Amino acid sequence: FMMFWNNISSLGSMMTIMFIFMFIYLIIEMIISKRKLILSMKNNNYEWKLNFPNINHTNNENYFMFMK
Repeated sequence: FMMFWNNISSLGSMMTIMFIFMFIYLIIEMIISKRKLILSMKNNNYEWKLNFPNINHTNNENYFMFMK
């Protein structure tokens, strides 16, 4: 049983190291090729513009300001 558990643990650690290297490679490749990020933050949220929450803490957005 211990030999089986050691093999599974070793396989998991090797996969983790491999995925970390793949992630680092993807980040470096994205920086070198100057690709844009997939996720982008939209500018229509009032809290992000003010850098603090609304006074009444509601989810209603009264202002829709699109600046391009």
